[in-house]
Amino acid sequence: MTIRDISTDNVNALNSSVVRPILFARMDFGSGVKRFHTEVGPRTATTVLYGAELYLGIGAFGGISGDIKETVSAAPEGVQLSLTGVDPAMIADATTDDYHRRDVDILFGFDDINGELIDDPVIVWSGYMDHAVISLGQSMGELTLVCESRGTNGRGRSDLRFTDEDKQAANSGDLAGEYVFRMVDLQLKWGGDQVAAGGGRGLNFRIAGA
Repeated sequence: MTIRDISTDNVNALNSSVVRPILFARMDFGSGVKRFHTEVGPRTATTVLYGAELYLGIGAFGGISGDIKETVSAAPEGVQLSLTGVDPAMIADATTDDYHRRDVDILFGFDDINGELIDDPVIVWSGYMDHAVISLGQSMGELTLVCESRGTNGRGRSDLRFTDEDKQAANSGDLAGEYVFRMVDLQLKWGGDQVAAGGGRGLNFRIAGA
């Protein structure tokens, strides 16, 4: 998040002598989106991406660990979302729900002296839910949701070999790779001489007998 992403009202709240921050977490589970905030009671928050949505207040029962910051490093920064000491029914769905690699967003805003949002919160971190550590008791439950940054997308390796079969699987009728496999041992005439195309790195031509 940079200063250009925050509205003037939120900047003024950040710079005031008394700061009342509030965090929102939006998690896209397979059964539906779950939304929480770090104050008490239901709260409506509006963002450019999702519009106006209702967030459930969990107060001191919720927490976020991990640094949420801008960095010039290529290393992606992950976070952990925690929910403790609550009714097990609130988190039981996480034991069977589909959440791996699904979206999670963290929003940041400020309250005024009356406990109302000064302005719309801003999304300060986006990533994916990775895995959860869940403890369910008879009267209380605990959930720690480990989330990874979208920066991890750059760590994956592609299994594509850019062969004709791969091109056809991605886009039926795509003939861009139709003759690729023939280029390794291709023999052709270059002027009056026999020429081979190969070498494994681009098209390296050599004249037979040279």
